[in-house]
Amino acid sequence: MNNIGRYIFLQCLSPLAFTMTVLTAIVWMTQSLQRIEILVENGQSFLTFFSITVLIIPSLLAIITPFALLAASIYALNKLHSDSEIVVMFASGMSSWRIAQPLLLLGALGAIVTLVLNLWLMPAGYRVMKERVADIRADLATGLVRGGEFTTPASNLTFFAEKAAPGGQFTGLLIFDGRNADSPSAYMAKLGLFRETPNGPQLLLKDGNIQRSDPDTGGVDFFNFDEYTLDMSQFVQPRGELQLELTERFLSELFNPDMSRHWDKVNHDRLIAEGHNRLSTPLYNLVYVLIALVAIIGGAYSRRGYGLRIAWAVGAALGVRVLGYIAQSLSTDTLKLSFLQYAVPAAAIIFCLYLLSTLPKPRLRSIPTLRASKPETA
Repeated sequence: MNNIGRYIFLQCLSPLAFTMTVLTAIVWMTQSLQRIEILVENGQSFLTFFSITVLIIPSLLAIITPFALLAASIYALNKLHSDSEIVVMFASGMSSWRIAQPLLLLGALGAIVTLVLNLWLMPAGYRVMKERVADIRADLATGLVRGGEFTTPASNLTFFAEKAAPGGQFTGLLIFDGRNADSPSAYMAKLGLFRETPNGPQLLLKDGNIQRSDPDTGGVDFFNFDEYTLDMSQFVQPRGELQLELTERFLSELFNPDMSRHWDKVNHDRLIAEGHNRLSTPLYNLVYVLIALVAIIGGAYSRRGYGLRIAWAVGAALGVRVLGYIAQSLSTDTLKLSFLQYAVPAAAIIFCLYLLSTLPKPRLRSIPTLRASKPETA
């Protein structure tokens, strides 16, 4: 690119970065609130909650990038047009393609980024998030004992801890085991430590006592201990194999479903349609940049602004994207129509390129000038 091309590129780059940052932050916060149960119900720290929810950002960027490109392109071109810079560029002999080149390059870069997000980063992030959430929900230490709460993992069995610290550490433990109706027991300990051992998970109690009912005498036996170990293996529920959804699969897994699995067999067409969607959606980055170019530079110069053109551009972009969603739905129902997912953005690109090459260039209206009259000679 020449100096003017770099200038146009940089004029669009700043609003693009700002738009993507703001939109990503807003959408990320709304999506994170849907997973707040990780923090509340499972007793996790905010750092754990943040490290899990940040994994959805690649999927958000894949959706936001085309719309951010549209907004940034409209803003930059409108600013250049309002300052009459576009008109001066045309007056100096620049063609529409020369002006469009830096924005098309930005759109192509956006398409590459979206493709990388769709094919690798998004499924990898969702897969890691699903595994971490499953591990948290299967965590015996946080699920069985929570600080300041009474939990009942089984009938007639109650756990309470005054405080719970990371790493399965507890203070002020109280455990009531009434599963044996003839000899119920109560355990009290100042400290408790949950640990994994070769023999299974165990809860190590320190500095406490055991109160157990004696069925023969009807009294209560009282035992003090420095350390006592409770076997917790009976409460462990195997996590099992995770079922990968559409968003958690890589492209090879979408186009080659495992027909020996019931879920893959039932959702065969959905999987393949999702694969085509991953490949076709990056094209909308170019579509939106071209729509902005046609709307702003494809018409006469106006001192009153370009509000109507901007509204047209936004409406056209939304219309094309709705058609894309319809094409995706049709290809899910009828796999032979998968080509429509590529046809919609491709047709929009061709139509915009045609308009960009045929619409008149913007020109300043001529302003009449007054000629100075020569002084009369005597």
